[in-house]
Amino acid sequence: MKKVVYLSATVLGLILASCASDKKDDPTAPSPSTDARDQYVAYWNVSENSATVGINTHTVNIIKSQTNSNEVLLNNFSNLSVSARASVNGTHLTIPYQQLGSIGFAQGSGTLTTASKIDMTYTTTISGNRDSSIAVYTK
Repeated sequence: MKKVVYLSATVLGLILASCASDKKDDPTAPSPSTDARDQYVAYWNVSENSATVGINTHTVNIIKSQTNSNEVLLNNFSNLSVSARASVNGTHLTIPYQQLGSIGFAQGSGTLTTASKIDMTYTTTISGNRDSSIAVYTK
């Protein structure tokens, strides 16, 4: 008889626990982020192979643009101490042709291949000298 009472109490406890409210049932809980830029926002270690300079490593800080909800800023782009704009389309980045402060110009693209790796290709033109680079961003 005791076993039936304990078993009944256990089953009743499991039933009540399964009906308990959790955060995902809370209508006031914030929705998960659907901003595609979130996956890019971080400090990234960059290994860049430039046609004119060779291999160099540096850090790029990617942040969300405050003026365009589809763009991120790549701070310290190509180790030039300037920012480049890139538009985000899912796992693809596009660096439109743009002026990099008073230093020069850049354009290129990249693909987020895993949650912690971006493969990038771009060209820069500094003081009239055009350079092509392939870079791997990791975090």
